[in-house]
Amino acid sequence: MLSNADVAAKLLEIRTLMEMAGMSFYKYMAFEKAAASVENAPPLRDIAAAGELTKLPSIGKSIAVVITQLLERGGADALDELYAIFPPTIVEVLGVSGIGAKTAASLWSDFQIGSLADLEAAIEGEVFAGVPRMGPKTIENWKRGILAYKGRQRRMPLARALRIAHEAMDYLRAGPAHDRLVYAGSARRQEVTVGDIDLVCTASDAAAITAYFAKWERARAVLAEGATKTSIWLDDGFQIDLRVLPDHLYGNLLQHFTGSREHNIKLREYAVRKSLRVSENGILNLETGDAITCADEPGVYEALGMAYIPPELRTGLDEIDRALAGTLPALLDARDLRGDFHMHCTWSDGRDSLEAMIAAAKARGYDYHAISDHSWGRGRTYGLDPEKLREQRALVEELSARVGMRTFCASEVDILPDGAMDFDDDVLAQLDVVIASVHSAFNIGREAMTARIIRACENPFVTIIGHPTGRMLGSFPGYDFDHDAVFAAAARTGTALEIDGQAQRLDLPAPLARRAKELGVTFTVDSDAHGVEDLTEIELGVGQARRAGLTKEDVLNTRSYEDVRAFISRKRGRA
Repeated sequence: MLSNADVAAKLLEIRTLMEMAGMSFYKYMAFEKAAASVENAPPLRDIAAAGELTKLPSIGKSIAVVITQLLERGGADALDELYAIFPPTIVEVLGVSGIGAKTAASLWSDFQIGSLADLEAAIEGEVFAGVPRMGPKTIENWKRGILAYKGRQRRMPLARALRIAHEAMDYLRAGPAHDRLVYAGSARRQEVTVGDIDLVCTASDAAAITAYFAKWERARAVLAEGATKTSIWLDDGFQIDLRVLPDHLYGNLLQHFTGSREHNIKLREYAVRKSLRVSENGILNLETGDAITCADEPGVYEALGMAYIPPELRTGLDEIDRALAGTLPALLDARDLRGDFHMHCTWSDGRDSLEAMIAAAKARGYDYHAISDHSWGRGRTYGLDPEKLREQRALVEELSARVGMRTFCASEVDILPDGAMDFDDDVLAQLDVVIASVHSAFNIGREAMTARIIRACENPFVTIIGHPTGRMLGSFPGYDFDHDAVFAAAARTGTALEIDGQAQRLDLPAPLARRAKELGVTFTVDSDAHGVEDLTEIELGVGQARRAGLTKEDVLNTRSYEDVRAFISRKRGRA
């Protein structure tokens, strides 16, 4: 069955092909809005099974039919009708910068170019020689666009994209003088994967900075270069776009290039109703001709009469309505965290010693943390058996007292296929914190997996369900279970659900965390660090929590040490 992302991509494909076919603007934009809604919704199969697709924002009855068809057979009548006009591969041509819907339609009707391979062959064969509006400059731009398109086919994990963004900014800081420099786009919105990086810079001499960026030794190709913009392509096929404008436009520039596209469309639609036009160059009053420029980003939203919308919430769903109504949540901040419950050391599969991990947690300014090495598992060579766990507890207490750090003695305990825990209850009772995680038997089926996790929630000694879906970005989408049933069980039993900040996981995914919050769940945000340098990955977890709309009050490890102890005791009191 197609995932939410797959369905969203199909809806966007329908939208694009409808525009190419000359259909109504309002009809094809409805599919674009629906795609944004689907992308940020809980799993569609659950919503469809409950007959509640039309309860999602921007999903009417006709689009709900399309989504149902996509879920049931991977295709839809609306898409098949468009494929009768254009080949499915035409979307590749549309992916080339400089080729819009009208040009792509013309390339198909006039030259039968319906794929990227067709376009490359036509360019190589000089098919466009002498064709109006397809001169050497246009063809050269298309060649660059083809290169960029190929690079965009691979999305990069957020953590890696952020590392590259910082490397690029470090290079720029060593160059011509500038005022402000930040990354924007999907990286700033904390999306789990990133298609390309957007850098926003302000300076008095923009051309000097864009020219300097084009000379970065990491650039394999320069895709575009101008007085205010440079786009480069890296060796690994990743694109970075740099935009430079004067500092008084910083707020407008940052808002525009942070996106998302769907958010900016809705913002522009709202602005037009107030006779305003919003762009990176300011907010233009269409009646008076006056322009408002904003030195900071909150000023853009203030000028439009609404509360500031944090980047992580700019999904194109209901955030503008909530900003106008003043009902946006005060999102969790990394500075709110007072501890980290999930980290490993060399006693199991960590890279750094127990003492190093405790000292590093102390250095981060935490009030408390937990060492949570793996249980012994089924034949796992690096897990701790009950005796080793007792030895570790004694050492944890000694080192914590020496370092002056309150350390919970914990364990990440396997949830066995039947829902029993890898340690007996008498061993679990000796632990301060128990993180229960699924590490095996991923394919036991939806009902069995649901029952398995619920049974773990019902164990009075289980504090947290670790990385609840088990996903690994780029390799495993996660195991199948009834999310609502598990979330309801977690809320009922007082079991926290983890948002695991490990770069490969970022689990619980934001749309599911948003739903879990609706059902009353308490969360933890953890690093799942396997070494001292991994402790910073808790910040990636914070990004996902913010995308889910979580506040400080929703997260257990923003609370005091005493309140955490009380949370654990309340659940254990049911034993």
